[in-house]
Amino acid sequence: MYDENQRYWTILARVKGVRRNILFDAVKTAVATNGADGAKALVKGELSVSDKLRKAITEVSIAEVDKELKEAERSSASIVTYGDQGYPEMLRFIPSPPLTLYVKGSIDKFNGSSSVAIVGTRRASSYGRNMAEKIAEGLADSGITIVSGLARGCDSAAHKGALLSKTNDFPTVAVLGTGIDMVYPKENKRLFEEVIERGAVVSEFPPGTQPLAWNFPQRNRIIAGISEGVIVSEAPMKSGAIMTAGIALNLGREIFAIPGQVNSPASSGTNNLIKDGASLIENAQDVLTSLGLFSKTSLIDKAQKAPAFTDKTQGEIFELLSDGPMHIDLIIENSGLKSQEALNALLMMELDGDIEQLPGKVFTRRA
Repeated sequence: MYDENQRYWTILARVKGVRRNILFDAVKTAVATNGADGAKALVKGELSVSDKLRKAITEVSIAEVDKELKEAERSSASIVTYGDQGYPEMLRFIPSPPLTLYVKGSIDKFNGSSSVAIVGTRRASSYGRNMAEKIAEGLADSGITIVSGLARGCDSAAHKGALLSKTNDFPTVAVLGTGIDMVYPKENKRLFEEVIERGAVVSEFPPGTQPLAWNFPQRNRIIAGISEGVIVSEAPMKSGAIMTAGIALNLGREIFAIPGQVNSPASSGTNNLIKDGASLIENAQDVLTSLGLFSKTSLIDKAQKAPAFTDKTQGEIFELLSDGPMHIDLIIENSGLKSQEALNALLMMELDGDIEQLPGKVFTRRA
């Protein structure tokens, strides 16, 4: 059963006929002056607002709001409002954030974790899907929550990759362009359930909202808003994924792109992002390094915990790489090993999957 305060927030979320920034400015004032009762004060007319906004608030159908909340309750969805402590903190600071979010699963762990979005074309190649899944799994294993949109192609691959992690207790969040009670596309029903089981599915749309085209750009601002960075795995020049990257850039988020074949239309957007300054990435470690997450204790414990080496030389080299990627010359210099000894150890560690070689004879721990 939803409480009175959630009802007031839902009324404000359904206001129409005024610019969203005007409504949100009033909401910020209401929260600043009335705290948790800000929505109630605004709906009850206890605060000074423009006549146009006041009229728009009074025109919201209370019967429709009550019907919406009953439908959400029937679908076992909880609700998080802008006034709640559990509301995603980064989302508060985007232009016109959603005032309510319907949630299936658990969103309460979100503010305690780092998050990265992975998006891409619905018509993904096997390369695009495989890269999305591989990088998502690597990031999830490093304690990162993967955010995507549960669409076909790259989005689904990203969620699946995150769910492969055995160590992350909150691996992924799916942001919908439909009501919280709808699975779209229908073939993702099992994936939808798996995301709910281990992460969360969220939507700002009322239950029953169909997958209408104009919902998805609105959804994309949430994907960008709750993420520290956005990875575009594969996308043509004109696509929702490129739109999401543009939103993220305007929000000051880091943009990453996976390079694709130069003659592939499906990779034209990602290749162009790289030309425009997006960070080129090949693996999860590239993202962790760029965002500075590799230095966080929680991520070191998960992503860089040293395996039990029986070979002393390999153990010493692995310890050297705890500071991040290192050139072969520096490894030899800092370890005091002879060149051939270092090369032999590095080869065995690479074959065992403990490290990987980056371009330019640079070595790093495998994410």
